[in-house]
Amino acid sequence: MATSRSSSSQALSVSSSDSTPATSQPPASPPKQRRRRRIYRPKKNSLYDLFHQHAGTSLFLRPICWVDLHAQLLGAQWEELPTCDTPKPTTIPGSPPSQGHMKPSATIITLSDSLTQILLPDPMHPILCTNAIKTILATLWPEPFGKPQYVPELHLYFGGRVYRDSVRAQIMWNFPSDGTKSSYSSFRSVSTRPADSFNPSTLPSTPSPTPASLPMMCYIGKSQLATIRRNLFRVAPGPGRSWNEPVSRLQQLRQRQLVPANTDQDAYFVGIFLAMAQKHYYPAPHASLRRDSPINPKGGIPPSPNFQDITLRILTHDTDTSDFIVYTGYITKAFLEKFHNPFDASPNDDDAAESGIRIEYARVPIWPILGLRERLGKALGHDVVGQFDVDHIETWEKDPENKETSKRKREVLPEVLSGSYEEDSDDEPALSAKKRCLSEGSPLGVAGFS
Repeated sequence: MATSRSSSSQALSVSSSDSTPATSQPPASPPKQRRRRRIYRPKKNSLYDLFHQHAGTSLFLRPICWVDLHAQLLGAQWEELPTCDTPKPTTIPGSPPSQGHMKPSATIITLSDSLTQILLPDPMHPILCTNAIKTILATLWPEPFGKPQYVPELHLYFGGRVYRDSVRAQIMWNFPSDGTKSSYSSFRSVSTRPADSFNPSTLPSTPSPTPASLPMMCYIGKSQLATIRRNLFRVAPGPGRSWNEPVSRLQQLRQRQLVPANTDQDAYFVGIFLAMAQKHYYPAPHASLRRDSPINPKGGIPPSPNFQDITLRILTHDTDTSDFIVYTGYITKAFLEKFHNPFDASPNDDDAAESGIRIEYARVPIWPILGLRERLGKALGHDVVGQFDVDHIETWEKDPENKETSKRKREVLPEVLSGSYEEDSDDEPALSAKKRCLSEGSPLGVAGFS
């Protein structure tokens, strides 16, 4: 009886164990395989290939921190042209002084004051220097330099990303529209890029940039550039907010490393030319608080714009020698493509100089004022200032007539003609007295006029 009970209990337990599912953890899922990131091998002499060749050197920097090595690796070729020191006025011994010496016009006085201001030995405030340069160029060549842009902040485009406000200058002028002056042939030869020519499905469609929005020339003073570099690195305070002498010496060493061996061949000018040229082909980036962002919202490198060779200018001046220096940059299509796709390089490009940038620069003596317009015009070129007679020196003995003044003269002329001779004779003594007062007194001379 007991045996039957034990056997039945065993059978019950077995059946219950068979009917009840076993409580165990679910089977472990196989580990997910990591998506392998594709590694692109850059082509020889591409920008990324240069980074790999100089892995221990900081190269990916903003242009204000570029040194001579950057210009060398980017294939910058510098060429100094002969000094543009003609024409100058010829003085014959025994000849009387010109009218500009005896009674200088307001234009001559304005030019003399502005030129003297930028040549002061002590560095002046950037705003004052910028205004003086604007006055000088607007007086010499009012049509191409009449509408400047103050303190331009230009972006740099590199490998599908835009780096905002990477390049700054003191003042910039744009190419004038074709209707303003028909002799500006350089603008019509520049190929511009519509803002929506990347990919209409990924970038917003915006109107094409107007001719007045394309950079032509900018100015930055050598003294201003040296001041920026001196104040570029911050010195953190020491314990108790004391002066941190070790960090100060370290930052001074970094500042000295940024000074070019030849101040006429500054690597920052290469960055300015690059940023000015890129503005011709890239649309304005979207508003963002970030210093850099992708050009294409979906990421990646967008299709290459229709780059073309382009010629731009930079103007600066040397206080020590009293010279203007005009830089003419010939930016090639291959140079712009290098920055658009830093993995790629031009075919058969065994030397970086083949796809680099060529920069010519010429000095223009500031004094004498007579002939400065023609000397500077020769250095800038006819494609910037238009056609002019190099042998005809502008004397500015008479100020240009204002349109409003001439309009008032035309309105007053009928009244004068309709008046009686008796009224004119009554006012004549007073007028002759005024002429005598103006003719008396010491003549005013202008320094550096001739």
